[in-house]
Amino acid sequence: MFHAHLKSLIVKWYRRSQGATVDFDAFDRFTSLWISFNAWGKYESYYDDDRRVIEWVKTKSPLVTKFTELTNNDTPFRQDVTRLQAMCPIRRNKSYKESKEATITSVNDFNEVLEAIYVIRCNFFHGAEAPDDARATTLTELAFQILSKVFASKIAELDVNAS
Repeated sequence: MFHAHLKSLIVKWYRRSQGATVDFDAFDRFTSLWISFNAWGKYESYYDDDRRVIEWVKTKSPLVTKFTELTNNDTPFRQDVTRLQAMCPIRRNKSYKESKEATITSVNDFNEVLEAIYVIRCNFFHGAEAPDDARATTLTELAFQILSKVFASKIAELDVNAS
């Protein structure tokens, strides 16, 4: 069971990510979304380490089912995933498991899609991308759109139960 304060924070960061303003660009929205997603993932998985959280989300979280539902039933969502796939490979800031790139071989593979989003996040958060780079901006926008839709049902659940 989520602590009421943590639920409130997760929902607030998610809402912030959805409420774009003139000065709130793709990187700002993605950062706010990631804070919400990361807090949820750490709490739900009981892991403190980001890599372990990501692996848990890829394989054991309810987001796996939501991703499948969206790829099967939401055409704009599937188009975003297809656009992200077309921009692969995505270079990693540093190697992981001997892989220097993230790639998406199938738009139906949540594991690959979330890994690509995580690499985008890592490259952005660890200084490998500039906010004025067109490719980085497009990757960040797609990562935001995809993760936002996949995560929205969890936010709705937390928000309803926030009382």
